[in-house]
Amino acid sequence: MKKAFAIVALAAAMFVAGNVQAQSTIYATYAPETFVAGSSNTNYQGFSVGFSQNVDLYKGIGVAAGAQFRMNMRSTTQTIWGITGKTNETQTIIDVPILFNYKVDINRDLSIVPFVGPMPSLALTGVTKGADPIFGENSYEWYSDNSNQSRFNLYAVFGADVKFTNFNLFGGYRLGLLDLDKSDNASLKANGFFVGLGFTL
Repeated sequence: MKKAFAIVALAAAMFVAGNVQAQSTIYATYAPETFVAGSSNTNYQGFSVGFSQNVDLYKGIGVAAGAQFRMNMRSTTQTIWGITGKTNETQTIIDVPILFNYKVDINRDLSIVPFVGPMPSLALTGVTKGADPIFGENSYEWYSDNSNQSRFNLYAVFGADVKFTNFNLFGGYRLGLLDLDKSDNASLKANGFFVGLGFTL
């Protein structure tokens, strides 16, 4: 938790320091997530909204820092002995991407901007809710006091942004670097691609 707050403070300091030359962008993404536990993969649909400020450092090289709210969702049904049960899972997350980038101008209006950098992530909530005719409704909190799942993650992010005047079409991949399962005999990592649309103010 303290690490996440320190990184947010660093991002805020960068905004202030580069405020004169900073460009602000708001965006939305489609960002599915895959949780990898050993040889087992669990896929979630994901979406995010966020903002970033890009500070020009030197001759096309910049650093973009910001924050985004992301949500992962999954719904499954299973039928056993003629009885169908439904499970819904939802996770909400705050990400703080800090992405170094290099702007390549194609012409006056069009440019390509590859980017790479770290993205600290803090899960706010995580819940699994199930319902069936026999056992009724039940729920499980991912981050309860007796849970082995960690809220904090660190991603390596890379991709590219195609900018046309004020519009942004971008995509990339985020690779989870930390084991989210705090127990010694198991591992859990998260990763996924993303595509998004943005507008630079």
